[in-house]
Amino acid sequence: MTYRGLSARRAAYWVLLALLLTAGGFLLFFNLDGAALSDCDEARHGVSAYEMLQSGDYVVTTFDGEPDYWNLKPPLSEYLILLGYQLFGFGATGLRFYSALSVMLMMLILSLWLKRRYGGVASLTALLVLLGCEWVYGHHFGRAGDADALMMLFYVIAMLFMLESGRDVRMLYGSAICFGLAFLSKSWHAAMIPATCFAYVCVTGQIRKLRVKNYLLLILLGVLLILPWAVARYLRDGWAFFEKMLMIDVAKRASTVLESHEGGPLYYVAFLLSSPAMVAGGALCLGALIWKLLGRRRLTKDQWGVLVWFAVPVVLYSLCVSKLAWYVYICAPALAVGFGMSCQRIASASPRVGKGLAARIACVTVASAALVYCAVGNWQAVSAQNVGDRYQRLLTEYFDRETDPGARIYIQYESENNYYEVDYRSWVQDDRLCAMFAGDLQCMNGGIDAFCEEEEHAYLICHDVGMDWDILGEYPLIYEDGPLMLVENLN
Repeated sequence: MTYRGLSARRAAYWVLLALLLTAGGFLLFFNLDGAALSDCDEARHGVSAYEMLQSGDYVVTTFDGEPDYWNLKPPLSEYLILLGYQLFGFGATGLRFYSALSVMLMMLILSLWLKRRYGGVASLTALLVLLGCEWVYGHHFGRAGDADALMMLFYVIAMLFMLESGRDVRMLYGSAICFGLAFLSKSWHAAMIPATCFAYVCVTGQIRKLRVKNYLLLILLGVLLILPWAVARYLRDGWAFFEKMLMIDVAKRASTVLESHEGGPLYYVAFLLSSPAMVAGGALCLGALIWKLLGRRRLTKDQWGVLVWFAVPVVLYSLCVSKLAWYVYICAPALAVGFGMSCQRIASASPRVGKGLAARIACVTVASAALVYCAVGNWQAVSAQNVGDRYQRLLTEYFDRETDPGARIYIQYESENNYYEVDYRSWVQDDRLCAMFAGDLQCMNGGIDAFCEEEEHAYLICHDVGMDWDILGEYPLIYEDGPLMLVENLN
């Protein structure tokens, strides 16, 4: 090949990479504030970060002003949400920005590693899997303000260090450091890193190269970043947080059904098969694996690495009684790497390898076309997101942080057919966070009864189901959106 031809090929790669990463950027950042705030994890992290900024306490995460023993995770995610608030203001964009950035960095790092390790085809086709996978742009991932995307970034980097350790076992030290960062993001979920690395060194024989000093250094590097926060937290409330962290997030989730999160032994397999992108990418990877086994060829260390990267989380999480679909999102990058490796192998094959080459190229083409189709669907879904939640829309449209800070506001949800698993006179997490964003409001519980007893200026949001219509004669109705009403106490 001529130097000019080689330069043209390299230029084509960088242009295509830029286009695919730009597409990923649009999927991650465009209309980032479009979807309504999500209850539970996103809202919980957002409220804790908001209160952290207000109180100046960067050690103990709180909810409604009290230490939070429900979200049992270290505060690294809250720190990055704080940064988002400082950059973009109090709103969904500031809340979710770091998650989108984490996935963007993951895509960049993964594609560049594959380019260096295998080639341009592997790099580009792996990105197709991530662009086509709908999980990446949905709940608990790149467009949500919780800990999953950040943990994913550190997990992927740890796995790349693990694959590099096939050539130099000391690269596992990088995985150990990533474990510490992942733990500060999502607590014990980070244990998937040492579990996967252990499986890898066992199946590849690298475990024979590890000595006692290696194990000690791995442990040291793993806890080095965790220790300062752990000591600071212990000095605040002793072992209370750590005991709940271990007993609830590990022991109870592994042995009992928590919060109705249940599923059978094949729950995660069924979930993986529900994604068209995972099916398209997985079918090609499975075909490549079967082809290799039929040829009686051994798997390389990297192939073993990708296999355990994909399989270990599925197996270990399937053993737990409580099931949550997003726990196996970490399998998506593994499948992307396997898909890229398979495509690179086919693209690099000699035209004389046999009749099967044309069929394999056809499979790659069909799978890639399916992934592009999925990516287009993701773009349509992202573009169509809007705040459909009436409660959040009312709060956002009526209140203003400049004119309403500190105003007291009550809420009463529909008392019949109540959707929320809380007292219908108490604020749910996502609406509470929206009220903080919209007007720095004080969210008061107690519903209509407490509002009517209020001696200070206050507001009430009420659904017409369960509404005490008599109060409208005493308190003015100042806003209405379908079944929702906003009334004001002018005391």
